[in-house]
Amino acid sequence: MASVISFPRREVQAIGLIGFAHLLSHLYLLALAPLLIPITKSLQISTVEWGTALGVFAITTGVLQTPMGFLVERIGGRKVLIGGLLLNSAAFCLIGWQVTDFWQLLALMAIAGIGNSVFHPADYSLISSSIDEGRLGRAYSIHTFVGHVGFLAGPLLSATLEPFIGWRGAMMTLGGIGITMTLGLVLFGHLINEGTQVKKPASIGDSLRDILTSRSVMLFFLFYMGASMANFGVTQFSVAAFQGMHDFSRTTAVAALTAYQIATLLLVLPGGLLADKTDRYDAVLMAGFGISALMIFLVGADLLPFWLVMVCLVIAGGMRGAANASRDVAVRRVASHLPVGTVFGFVSTGFLVGQALAGPIYGYLYDHYPPHIIFYASAAFSVLAMVTVLFNSGTRRSPE
Repeated sequence: MASVISFPRREVQAIGLIGFAHLLSHLYLLALAPLLIPITKSLQISTVEWGTALGVFAITTGVLQTPMGFLVERIGGRKVLIGGLLLNSAAFCLIGWQVTDFWQLLALMAIAGIGNSVFHPADYSLISSSIDEGRLGRAYSIHTFVGHVGFLAGPLLSATLEPFIGWRGAMMTLGGIGITMTLGLVLFGHLINEGTQVKKPASIGDSLRDILTSRSVMLFFLFYMGASMANFGVTQFSVAAFQGMHDFSRTTAVAALTAYQIATLLLVLPGGLLADKTDRYDAVLMAGFGISALMIFLVGADLLPFWLVMVCLVIAGGMRGAANASRDVAVRRVASHLPVGTVFGFVSTGFLVGQALAGPIYGYLYDHYPPHIIFYASAAFSVLAMVTVLFNSGTRRSPE
C-alpha cells in the first residue's frame, strides 16, 4: 500500500514514530492522577507536597521548552526527542522502583520535566522537515489527535494496572513502555527526516532576539496563553460549577465535561483537512473561538435545559478542536525565517503560563461569585485570544 490517508509511506512512518512519542508525553501527564491516593499514602506525604511535585514538573517543562528548541536547531530533533523520551520514561520508571520519600520524588519529577520539555520543539521541527508543506495541516492534526489519545489512555492504564500490580508496578510498566519506544526511535529514527534547515548557525542570542522582536510570534504566545486560560476554566472548574448551578450530580457534571473533550478530539482531524485547504487561518481561528466563546457563554447563562447545555458544550469543544491545526500551520508559516522548533517551543510555553495564571484566577472567581462566572470568564478569555488574531498578520498572509 503506497500511501495511507493521502500520505506517502515514508511520511506515514515518520508521523507514526513522532506521534507515538507524543502520545506517551501526554499519557504520563495524566497517568499520575488516579495514583494520587496510593502514592501519598505509601510515601507518607501530604497532598500539598504531591501538588508541589507536580508543580516542579510543569515549571521545569515550561522553562526549558525554548532552550530545547535552540538545542534542536543545533544537534537535530531526532537526538533531542530520543534523549527527552528516555529521560522522561526513565524518571517515571524510577519513581515506581526507587522513590521512598518526598525529596526523591521531587528530584525525579524535575528530571521528568526536563525530558517532557523536548516534545513540542522537537516534534514540530521534525514534522515540518518530514512532511510536505501541502499536508502539514493534516500532519499537525494527527499529532494533536494522538496526543489527546494519550490523555485518555493515561488514567485508564494506571487505574487498571494499580489494583493488580500496585502503584509502583503501574509506574514501572508505563515507564518501561516509554523506554521501549525510545529503543524503537533509535532503530527506526532514520525514517524521520531532519531536513537541511534544522541547524541554524546564528548565535542563541541572535535567535532569541529574532523571536522576541517578531510581532507575530509574540502574538501567538499571547494567543496560546488566552486559549489555555479559556480551556482551563471548562476542564478544571466546570464540574464544580455545574453542581452549583444546576444541582447536577457529580456523574452528570463529569459526563458534560467528557462530551466537551470528546467533541474536541473528534474534530481535530477534520480541522487538519481544513488547514490544508485554506490560507485564511485568521478566519478559521476567529470562527472557531468565536463560536466556542458564544456556546460557553450560553452554558453559563443558566437559561437552557440540560440537553441544550450538552449541545452547546459539544459545539464549543468541536470548534476548538477544528481550529487547532490552522493555529499550528500559521505558526509554521511565521517560523519560515526563524528556527522552527524554538518558535513552537516558545509559543507553546504560553499554554503553561496560561495554566499557571488561570488556576488562581478561576479559584478566586469560584470562591467569591456565583458559579456561572466560570463560564463567562472562559468565554472572555476566548475572546481575548481572538483579539490577538486580529492584529497578527501571520495568520492571513506572508509572515513578517
